[in-house]
Amino acid sequence: MELAQSDTNSASGVKTKGIGEYLSSHLRQYGLLFALIAVMVFFQIVTDGTLLRAVNVTNLLLQNSYIIIMALGMLIVIVSGNIDLSVGSVMGFIGALAAVMIVNFDLPVIVTIIACLVMGGLIGAAQGYWVAYWKIPSFIVTLAGMLVFRGLSLWLLEGQSVGPFPKEFQVIATGFVPDLFPAGLGEGLADLFGARKVNVLALATGIAAAALVVWIGLRQRAQNKAYGIEDEPTGFFVARTAIIAAALIFVMYKLSLFRGLPNVLITMGVLTVIYA
Repeated sequence: MELAQSDTNSASGVKTKGIGEYLSSHLRQYGLLFALIAVMVFFQIVTDGTLLRAVNVTNLLLQNSYIIIMALGMLIVIVSGNIDLSVGSVMGFIGALAAVMIVNFDLPVIVTIIACLVMGGLIGAAQGYWVAYWKIPSFIVTLAGMLVFRGLSLWLLEGQSVGPFPKEFQVIATGFVPDLFPAGLGEGLADLFGARKVNVLALATGIAAAALVVWIGLRQRAQNKAYGIEDEPTGFFVARTAIIAAALIFVMYKLSLFRGLPNVLITMGVLTVIYA
């Protein structure tokens, strides 16, 4: 009977709400997006355009990339109905471990990276064990973990800063992907845009990412229609997809005017696709 009902919905489709009605019922979902746009417009005005300058957009990505990467891991924890208060302390401990291994013990970068990834996995598994098998609330377990790994970081570093790191390690977070396209093409685009230079790879990546967003949106919309699932109004879908695609191209264009694609942006992109 449920299957017959599903088939009926699939064949007849579900009536889509109007834009106003849809927004009022999904205000929580899109409220943060509207708030972000408002904040960006405000600071773009009060800073006389400094916010969206190429060098500032690049710096924002470089300086906040670790937050996005941590948020990806936290997404899985929160979706499961838990919380992790220790994520910052664990990150600091793993960073301290990497510093000691590379600077103090002079170990190869690749060995350090693998060891730190394994250690991070073991820490997560250890805390998850108490939550999953002993039913201890994740708030309690990770609160203890926050204090433990904060103390371990101080103990490991002996309260001192450790450095400098070799360039091959620094390039993970501060390096940029070289432009793979001919220099003449970049110079031609620079003349077209009236810019000093253009990184063609960054610009092409933005266009490809925008096209992918449009394709994924259309595909999801077609699937929803096939299964009779209520979807957003067509006008709202077009506007939202256009804004996201335009924002991607704009950000990549700004990056192309400076030094191109940061390595950490590639890392975030790959991790985002894996988690999605």
